[in-house]
Amino acid sequence: MTIMENGSPDSRKTAVAAGLELLGILERHIKLLETEKDQDDAAVEVDRQLWEAVAAYGDALDELYEDDDEDESETPDELTFTVRTRYDYTVVDEKAFLSAGKGVGEAVFALLERAGGRPISALEVPSLETRSGILTVHLNNEPLVSADFQAADEPTDLLLVDPDETLAYVLDEPVYDSRAEAEAAAKLREV
Repeated sequence: MTIMENGSPDSRKTAVAAGLELLGILERHIKLLETEKDQDDAAVEVDRQLWEAVAAYGDALDELYEDDDEDESETPDELTFTVRTRYDYTVVDEKAFLSAGKGVGEAVFALLERAGGRPISALEVPSLETRSGILTVHLNNEPLVSADFQAADEPTDLLLVDPDETLAYVLDEPVYDSRAEAEAAAKLREV
C-alpha cells in the first residue's frame, strides 16, 4: 500500500479554493457557449480567465501532492519568459514599402536590418499602417537556444507554446474600424 503525502492543511485549502474558482469560471464559460455569445470580447476574457484558473488549480494540486525533494530539483536557477507578438499591417504606400526589397518578406527583412533587428519599431514606417495586435507573456524554464533552430522541423515550430509554459499575461491591442465599434467594445469590457 502506497501512502501519498497530502501536504499541509493550508495547501489543501488553497487547492480547494483554486478548484472552486475554476468551477465558477467554467460555469460562466459554459453559459456563454449555451447563449452563443462565446465569440465576443467578454467571452474572450472569460476564456483567458479559464486557462489561468486551470493553471492555478494545477499549481495548487502540485503544491499539495509534490514531494519536497522534487520541488527543489525543478526550481529553475533563473526566471525566464517568452514574449510572443502578432501585429497585422496594411500597406498604405506599396511602392515605398516594396522599394526596400523584391517582396513583402524581403521588404520586412530590410526594415529589420535598418532598425538594428528591433522588430516592432522596424515596422513603424509611413508606408505601413499598424492594425490590431496581441502580445502574450509565457513563463518557461527552457529559453530558446541556437540548437533549437537546427532541430526544428519547421521554423514555425519555434513559435508554438510549450505545454510546460504558463501564460502570465495577455495584452490585446485591437484596432477598430469605427468609433462606434470601439465604444461598444469598451462597454463589453466594463461588464
